[in-house]
Amino acid sequence: MAEVTEPPVRRFDPRRLDPRRWSLWQAPRRVVVAVLVVDVLAVVLSVAVSGLQPIGAADWRTLGLLALGLVVHVEIARGIERRREVAAEGQPYIELKSVWSFAGLFLLPLGLALVLVVLTFAYWWARVSQRPVPHRWTYSAATVLLASTAAWGVLSLVPGDLLAKVSGPLGLLVLVAAGLTRWTVNHGLVVFMICLSAPGTPWWKRLGSPTDTLIGLGALALGAALAVVALTAPWLLPVLLVPVMGMHRGFLLQQFARAARTDPKTGLANATAWRDQADRELARLRRRGGEMGVIMVDLDAFKAINDRHGHLVGDAVLRAVADTLRSEVRPYDAVGRFGGEEFVVLLAEADPDQVGRTAERLRRRISECEVAISTELGGGTVAGLTASIGTASYPQSSQDLDGLMVSADAALYAAKHGGRNRVECAPPE
Repeated sequence: MAEVTEPPVRRFDPRRLDPRRWSLWQAPRRVVVAVLVVDVLAVVLSVAVSGLQPIGAADWRTLGLLALGLVVHVEIARGIERRREVAAEGQPYIELKSVWSFAGLFLLPLGLALVLVVLTFAYWWARVSQRPVPHRWTYSAATVLLASTAAWGVLSLVPGDLLAKVSGPLGLLVLVAAGLTRWTVNHGLVVFMICLSAPGTPWWKRLGSPTDTLIGLGALALGAALAVVALTAPWLLPVLLVPVMGMHRGFLLQQFARAARTDPKTGLANATAWRDQADRELARLRRRGGEMGVIMVDLDAFKAINDRHGHLVGDAVLRAVADTLRSEVRPYDAVGRFGGEEFVVLLAEADPDQVGRTAERLRRRISECEVAISTELGGGTVAGLTASIGTASYPQSSQDLDGLMVSADAALYAAKHGGRNRVECAPPE
């Protein structure tokens, strides 16, 4: 049995903190402007509201205790979170540090609650993150500062201390409204930036799964519970770490299960997962009738990109193409990576004409892709991508999945031999 070991810790390089070296400046101008506007707005607003409530010695002690709880939480969960980060391979994942910052909104004056947000991000970044990107850290922290301020505004609608705020039906409504406000502002700004960075995908496809939403709201609920326990029975606070750690472990197992079916470089389904979905769709069509299509996509001259720019740039190109394919098909279609520079698409409920039109649209969209190269990798842009595409349709081209894939592959090679950057469709049997 393979042994799971602690991921290696990368040495901290203080040069990464130099804003002049940030990869942000290689991003499109709209992204740079949006990041700077949100960051500056968060700083200005935080400074402006920090004096709205007086701060006493007891508040500083509470901040210290919450910070201590954060440190204990992070140190216990650090190994799990590092493995999750490695398993994610750059894909977003849910974490639970919001438990502490949301609890701070109930227990601290707003100014100190915002200080706790910054401390939370800084400590998590220093102790957990293996591939920290400074401008993403500042943007993420800024979104939480803005979201926390908005949630505080909702909580302030009910006067009194925490126990007064959460007592009775009105208190419950205010608590739920504050949590939803905090999550919506934070998540909305993150989705906004993702859409701005990759505008080809509709925004509703960037919202994340319902499970992720439930987990994020659950972390806020734990934060509220932590605050209530801190006021009524503080000696029970260590007990709340048990469900938190259980959630961390559950995330890890869930993520490993997902990683086993996901291509790590692109986030698409791997060959096994794609075939499982295609087999299920084919079985459904055999029972109920219908048509479907298989599209095989092979990037032209991809080796030349690797040879000229290196494999890291090649990986970025693969991710860009994967995002393009994913954005151009319907939610119930399936996109997978078969290895190398080859992708495969399953089009459910599609006749041969629809399959051909979709394949041509994919070819055009790939040719429009532009991939920015960071300064660390030499700078510049990769453009002018082309792809050869082959298609096959059920039941016209074949009656089984293997036959469909063989037919689509043969059509792909016909496109290659026909001059590349074109679509060929497999003929009927």
